[in-house]
Amino acid sequence: MGKIIKSDDNFEYQQENGEPTAWFSHIEEKMELVHQGNPAYKKIFYILICMGFLYLLIVFTCVH
Repeated sequence: MGKIIKSDDNFEYQQENGEPTAWFSHIEEKMELVHQGNPAYKKIFYILICMGFLYLLIVFTCVH
């Protein structure tokens, strides 16, 4: 794999041996957004879902 090096106002792609093989005047850099949630919120979410399920179970069994 080669690497991209900024030279002056342009970018150039160099192979492993240092030979430039391509020149670019514009490169669009793309980034990846990664989110890693807090495990405590996952537990709280499941507890609230269980409480809601129990509430609905009580309401539907007590109402005739």
